[in-house]
Amino acid sequence: MPPVPAAPPPSVPNSPLTRFLTHPGAWWHHLGHDAAHLARAVLPVVMPILGVLVALVVLAALVRLPARLRGPAAGQLVEVAVPAAVEAKAALGFWRNLHSVLSGTGRRLGRPGHVAFEIESAAHGLGLRFWVSSGVSAHAVARAVSSAWPGAQCQVRDAEVRGLLGPVTAVGELRLGAPVWLPLGTDHVVDPLRTVLGALPDWGGTERAVVQVAVRPAAGRSIRMLARAARSLQTGRPMALLPRLLAAWRSAPARPSPHDPMRSADVRHAVAKASDLPTFEVAVRFGLSSSERGRHARRRLRARARELSAAFGVYAGRNHLVVRRQPGCRRRIERRVLGRGEVLGLSEVAALVHLPVDGQAPGLRQARAAAVAPPAEVLAAIQAARGERSEDDDAAV
Repeated sequence: MPPVPAAPPPSVPNSPLTRFLTHPGAWWHHLGHDAAHLARAVLPVVMPILGVLVALVVLAALVRLPARLRGPAAGQLVEVAVPAAVEAKAALGFWRNLHSVLSGTGRRLGRPGHVAFEIESAAHGLGLRFWVSSGVSAHAVARAVSSAWPGAQCQVRDAEVRGLLGPVTAVGELRLGAPVWLPLGTDHVVDPLRTVLGALPDWGGTERAVVQVAVRPAAGRSIRMLARAARSLQTGRPMALLPRLLAAWRSAPARPSPHDPMRSADVRHAVAKASDLPTFEVAVRFGLSSSERGRHARRRLRARARELSAAFGVYAGRNHLVVRRQPGCRRRIERRVLGRGEVLGLSEVAALVHLPVDGQAPGLRQARAAAVAPPAEVLAAIQAARGERSEDDDAAV
């Protein structure tokens, strides 16, 4: 009887898990050897790069340190007295004019100068003013205000080097709650500033409040970003670079998404915002302070801050404003710095920053009647009467 051949031994897979289970000591030895070899090859390249990055971070911190220690920023104030009649749509022309003023002058590190519209509620009443950065002509801003709102009176003076807020404060910054390419609500039946002014503390009390909207022209990349977002919503292709590269490497073409009515609405809103030119970068902040101290004063300020932030809900549309209590917000309010703002179109900025249409708000500074020269016919009649009187006096003599 021939011998039966023995069965071949089972094949053992050559995988890292198998090698670890069969020879764990050798596996750890090889792993340490490979890690040491990798470190010897990578560390000479990585360590200089890390050193350069650490040096850049330290240098950036040292450069920003004097700005943090510096007091309120220099500039000029344009105090505005509201006329008796304010046209609601005049803010569109004002910001078109001011965009040219800001874009042409006051560039600092490649960025144009900016202005800050402020509403201050204090013991002396409600004050409206524009703070103008040092590189921008304050008189040009004053002329733009007078041209957009006839009857408005502007007074230009140097900005006071003092804090806008007291020791006990509640501050916040309003940011967009939805993607930046979706617009705020601008179709208001009544003036939206009526709600904001109504949420400010009583100007005869001990509280003090400042609503600040810092504005500068947007950079070209922000405008291109809005256009890319509109095309991305229309075509369904991703807007970020890495998802676009991954989509380009796919062998099969992307299947078209089914019709979505909400996407169609978002496309219309994004196209409307991308074409709402000129475009601005905006930072909206508010701060409240009290001369009193203690837990009760802090609670009252927090309640006032919630009321004031809720008042900006009147601007809610496809996008809305949400409050962010970020560190350093008080310093940014007092120094009137802009930093990185939200990208808004012309209509959105005009809805945020304009003179109150309801000019009869309590405590609001009203413009006095302007002195107007008499018509030329009246002047001619007066001159003729004076000439006749002088002739009669000569004849009597």
